[in-house]
Amino acid sequence: MAAALQIWSATYARAFDALPAEVRVSVERKADEMGSRLERFPHQRLAGRPEFKLRVGDYRVLYEFDAVQGRLLLHYVGHRRDIYKRS
Repeated sequence: MAAALQIWSATYARAFDALPAEVRVSVERKADEMGSRLERFPHQRLAGRPEFKLRVGDYRVLYEFDAVQGRLLLHYVGHRRDIYKRS
């Protein structure tokens, strides 16, 4: 199976560009890994929200996915102390 198509929101793109270079590399690597095995990846849904979270060190990526269509919708990325304050 091919890797999932990553669709970045404008908010995600701005936050991703503002991350330190080494964190960007780690986030990109982890998102690519998740996209390559989207159906089998251990997704963790956030309580009371439609998004899932991806842990990358002290940073989190909030996302949704559609395994049937092979799409990974990346909504937010940021430090764990700030990311959950988003509504």
